[in-house]
Amino acid sequence: MRWPLLVALFLVGCGPSPAASGAESYAGSMPASGRVMLHGVTVAPCKFGGETWDGTEHIDPSQIDLLGNLLRGRVPYVEIAKALAAPANAALDKPDVKGRAKILGVSEGAPVVLRGQEDSFTPQFQGPPTFQDVAFDGSARLAVELLDDDMVDDDAMGSFQLGADEMLEAFRAGNVHQVRVDSQTNGQVLFAAISVLAD
Repeated sequence: MRWPLLVALFLVGCGPSPAASGAESYAGSMPASGRVMLHGVTVAPCKFGGETWDGTEHIDPSQIDLLGNLLRGRVPYVEIAKALAAPANAALDKPDVKGRAKILGVSEGAPVVLRGQEDSFTPQFQGPPTFQDVAFDGSARLAVELLDDDMVDDDAMGSFQLGADEMLEAFRAGNVHQVRVDSQTNGQVLFAAISVLAD
């Protein structure tokens, strides 16, 4: 079949999320701990393989090619957001995103339930979910698992983790920061929106 090959090529072309060097020293760059907020995610217009989220149709291969090209661009999030809002995608079935998130590390709390708007490629989570007293010494990671809420069987959308590098980038940005996660989710979830603040 052509679809798995196209999507595989799309994922290979996208590459991993750019991140700060793991060897970078965080001393003086961030406070010892703080708050991490998960505002929402940006979802691809199809599942891995090209099938629409709530149907049996497949999107045109040219749309997958376009997403791959946009993800390789200079400002991928902005271009992807524009593409998802385009009239060509208006009629596509969109997911009802739900899931859970938790902080992994020395001190772990109970998972937080995530619920986004229905029928959206860019759902924002209610709250937003906020994790307090997160250690910024590299020991803590934000782990997220997402599903498409269906009447019979929920579709797995993917899981991803964000660590110290991504938290440092968000802290330096000083606002809501879009982190690429497509390499962790088979290209089904493209970005996670987080913000990081000092306590």
